[in-house]
Amino acid sequence: MKRTGLLSLTLILTAVLLASQGLAGIAHASLDVEARVDVGQITVSIVLSNVNATLYERLLASRPDFNNSTIPEAIISYLSEQGVKDVYYRRPSLTFDNQTRTIRASFTLTGKGLVKFSYNKTTMARLYEVQAGWRKADVEIKHGRTVVLRLNFSSYFGAPLQKWEVVKYKNGTREALFLNSTAEEGFDPAWYFVLPKDAKLVRASGDTFTFELPARPMDKFLASPFWPFISVVVAVLMAVFYRKAAVKFVKPRVAA
Repeated sequence: MKRTGLLSLTLILTAVLLASQGLAGIAHASLDVEARVDVGQITVSIVLSNVNATLYERLLASRPDFNNSTIPEAIISYLSEQGVKDVYYRRPSLTFDNQTRTIRASFTLTGKGLVKFSYNKTTMARLYEVQAGWRKADVEIKHGRTVVLRLNFSSYFGAPLQKWEVVKYKNGTREALFLNSTAEEGFDPAWYFVLPKDAKLVRASGDTFTFELPARPMDKFLASPFWPFISVVVAVLMAVFYRKAAVKFVKPRVAA
């Protein structure tokens, strides 16, 4: 009896171990997100690469339920639940590379609820405050009613932005906020918020970050203490010119 019980327990433990290994194998993949921030919009690229063959086939079979709007719609829905309404997406795309078992999704987010603009009143540099809470929108990829894969973005990338690294992105010409998450085994999630060229990160806190772009020539002129004086001079010169022109074109009176 003891041997039978021990054998049964061994078989159960072996089955559980194999099942857990199988699930881990199915879930294994690399997840890379690049969010390129621009004035008034953010272009997002999500790449799921080195996908386990079994999972890849399931995702492939999930179309058309899994389509180019699946991820951006999940983001818009999440923002709506958070009370953020004025965010939209455009140019959604979803591609499958069967040879490398890689899935690429891309789209552009835009709207008043995404980026707020202001000036640095001292330097007239342009300041942009970016709402980045949408990075925590979880995505369920379904085939019918069955969940094939759940992308737990809130778990992978939910860390407050002040805890992200400030790095030079790839070729070193742009600053970026970067997080290489270790929140879940079986995935290797990494996210970059890439700032525009010449932009400098001012601060990052919670779900928002602010960057600064250099003042444009016209902005510098408006910030100059001399422009009111120049405006007065221009106004005086125009008045003098107008008076001279008026005298020139007024016909002199003929004496009686």
